Amino acid sequence: MQRIPRALRRFSSLGNAQRVDYCLDHELHHQAALLRGSLPLHHQGPRHPLQSASKLSLRFEVRRLESARNDWAFIWTHGLTSSVDSEDEGGWPFSGIASLSSLLPVVRYDARGHGESDENDQCTWMAMGSDLCKLHQKMFPNGRMILGGTSMGAAASLYAALEAPEKVGALVLATPPTAWATRQKFVPLYQESLELAEKHGLETAKAVAETKARPPIFLQTESGRACFEIGWRAKFAMGQRRYCAALRGAIQSDLPSPEEIQRLEIPTLILAWKSDAQHPLESAQILHDLLPRAQLCVAESWAEIEEFPARISHFLNNLL
Repeated sequence: MQRIPRALRRFSSLGNAQRVDYCLDHELHHQAALLRGSLPLHHQGPRHPLQSASKLSLRFEVRRLESARNDWAFIWTHGLTSSVDSEDEGGWPFSGIASLSSLLPVVRYDARGHGESDENDQCTWMAMGSDLCKLHQKMFPNGRMILGGTSMGAAASLYAALEAPEKVGALVLATPPTAWATRQKFVPLYQESLELAEKHGLETAKAVAETKARPPIFLQTESGRACFEIGWRAKFAMGQRRYCAALRGAIQSDLPSPEEIQRLEIPTLILAWKSDAQHPLESAQILHDLLPRAQLCVAESWAEIEEFPARISHFLNNLL
């Protein structure tokens, strides 16, 4: 049996984890201990009386440097139709989140129905918020969590914070999605993408997406322009059924109500950029106004987007 690195011995209590591999990745991650595996959260109820219940497992990774604290964990959730691998490849500009492992353990995972996690027909943001709470309870039962995510991941983090506010020490909400009245105007575009994928397949859905305008900030650099193709590789890897289930979840979802959000007396960093129809600056500004302890950072260029992990690090350093 492979010896578990000292920095990860406290994670060995994950007795329920399945297909877990322990390893050290010295060169790429500055000697950060790395734990990867698949963690069962709970049983899904049967969809038909003749069907049996099945387990929902999430593929995860934990990174931690020796200098990291033991009493906190940072849990990061990717955006709609993305995954940990897609973010690492550059499908969304948040692969630098892993570098925060010098401060505290960094947990990244594939949301239900995404990446290498189990398929699921209930991909609502509220359900993903509950998944976050269960993930934390199983992995760090005695510690507090800082939750962060982009777009769909930001929404899931808000729902988790409302479900277990006593466990959440801070929030990092990157590129919040459309919400409330704005979201109702945007839902038909999700519906159009869903119908294209269901009737004609992902190739057609991608071809139509290529004709639509992209946020200007993504067109400033080669890295930004590459996000479209990398993101669609993640969608094709999901397959038609999982992709459509994720879109249905997005159609059925919205942010928590403004009244609920106002109750969150939690330090919050909001990260945004301009001219993005799916992630309007308006959403970030409204959240900034609603959350009692929020600060807002708006990127004006791709270079400033690439500074987001450093801004998160500064935010966390002031908290821990």
